[in-house]
Amino acid sequence: MTEKKKTASSRKIEQDLFMEEKKPVAAKKPGTGKTFAAKKAGTTASKTSTGAKKTGTTASKTSTTAKKTGTTASKASTGAKKTSTVAAASKRTARPSAGAQRTGVQANPVAEAAVKRASRPPVRRPAARPVLAVSNAREDDYDRFLREQERPRRAKKRPRRKGHFAITLLLLMLIGGVCVLGYRQNARYVAFAEMKTAVNRQTFYQGTTVDGVDVSGMTLEQALDYWETNIEAPNRGRTVTLSNGTSYTAQELGYQSDAQTVLTNAYSAGRSGSLEERYQALNERAGQPANYQITRTMYDSQIIAAYVNQLAAEIDAPATDAKIESFDTSSFQFTFAEGTAGKKLDTDLLKTDIARALDGGGGSVELHVSAIQPSVQTSDISSQYGLIAYAVTNASSSSSNRLSNIRLALQLINGTHLAPGESFSFNDTVGKRTTERGFKVATAYSSGEVTEDVGGGICQVSTTLFNAVVKADMQIDERHNHSLTVAYVDKGKDAAVNWKSQDLRFTNTSDDDIYLVCVLTDDKRVRIGVFGKLLPNGETIEIDAETTGTIDYETVYQPSLSLAPGTQSVVKNGKNGYTAVAYKVRKDANGNTISRELLCKSSYKATNQVIEYGP
Repeated sequence: MTEKKKTASSRKIEQDLFMEEKKPVAAKKPGTGKTFAAKKAGTTASKTSTGAKKTGTTASKTSTTAKKTGTTASKASTGAKKTSTVAAASKRTARPSAGAQRTGVQANPVAEAAVKRASRPPVRRPAARPVLAVSNAREDDYDRFLREQERPRRAKKRPRRKGHFAITLLLLMLIGGVCVLGYRQNARYVAFAEMKTAVNRQTFYQGTTVDGVDVSGMTLEQALDYWETNIEAPNRGRTVTLSNGTSYTAQELGYQSDAQTVLTNAYSAGRSGSLEERYQALNERAGQPANYQITRTMYDSQIIAAYVNQLAAEIDAPATDAKIESFDTSSFQFTFAEGTAGKKLDTDLLKTDIARALDGGGGSVELHVSAIQPSVQTSDISSQYGLIAYAVTNASSSSSNRLSNIRLALQLINGTHLAPGESFSFNDTVGKRTTERGFKVATAYSSGEVTEDVGGGICQVSTTLFNAVVKADMQIDERHNHSLTVAYVDKGKDAAVNWKSQDLRFTNTSDDDIYLVCVLTDDKRVRIGVFGKLLPNGETIEIDAETTGTIDYETVYQPSLSLAPGTQSVVKNGKNGYTAVAYKVRKDANGNTISRELLCKSSYKATNQVIEYGP
């Protein structure tokens, strides 16, 4: 009885659920205890239990979609069965609503919710086959029909499952390929990182040695500092100390080293090119160690020679031969200075010793200085010096003024000292002839005429000096003959002087000093001697003068009113002119001529004879 009431109540609820849709209730199929409408109401109740009136439609869509996707359809079917069970439970446990209490029928809250949702505007969705609630009743024909309809659909899903499996397999293969590729890429990256770390190390590569020192664990800066502190600085500081206290370091003597260049090259080896090339070079270096050699030059031979020569200039001193120290013009005696020994540094031996000491790390070097004895002693030269040559002229016919001028000029020249290569000037030595300086007016020649002039007669001094220095083998630089011949010397041997226009100059071409001694003797002879080192081997020099031509004088007649007619008077005697030449003749100790060379040429004017006559 109770079961019948529950069934009637359930039917009532199902009718209430489908009243909103006003769907006709189908007639009860034969052989079943339920009507078609009741089955439909049961299905609707299952839909209502998921939370919406049209959930059945959504469930149908879900069922359809699930059928398309295979596995999802099975899950949806299972969910539909669970929904049917829930709906049945809801029938048993639902409380009656207020309307149900009034009608005496127990209310179903799920159904009420479904009714409320049914009042909402409908949503257009594609039609779906309703999912029927499963009851405990025996399967009827309709159920079998539906089950038969399901079979073809399930059969059609199998190809889709095979396609899905192929896709899944393809995806798995793709994922596997990606994993393999990723693994390989990761391996490559690891190898790349290892190579990069290896080649970018800041120290020398393994297997690198410099001068036998392993620098693999050093940076370039550390290696440079090590070499500078422990090798280069000590090498540059090698010191050689000479016996005189002078010291030289290897750096001063030209020390050179390419340590910095070699270390830099050793560090840079294998650090150029691609990463693989650099890594390969690194591995090759580790397998075949490389040793770099530093080239050093402990000294520069030219620099050592320069220092040695400078030292030799300070030490060396030539030997001094005995020589004339002074000459006394009054006693005609020489005073000689003794010769002194010299010294000389053995420069070749010193250069060798310095180089050997530097190669050995430095040390002391002895200076080898030898003494040099003079080649000429006083005893050797005392007999070699004396009167080289002299000349004498006669001034006995001279006036007192002329003799005074001659004496004064001789005094100014006497004692003159000329060193080798030094020159003499008569005008510079005697000076200007003026009365203020003591010179007097005397007979002199001027432009071919005999005249009176201050300093007249000093040409006899210059002529005597000329003859003396020529015979002493001096070099004549300037000489002039007189305009007229003179009586105190042979033609071609004279030497005229005139202030600022004519001079007598000569140079001491010997290798020793000379001294001039001048004197006017009591017998009015002008004597000039040249003292010094005698000519070698007893040689002597003479002046050989020759007259080469005569210039006849002319007679000039001049009328004179002081004379009677037909009478004559010689006012001025005529004097011929001449040309002459002088030679320097060198003779040996036996008087034999060694050489004969032209000394000078002279030309003297003629003096016309002047005769006056009475007109």
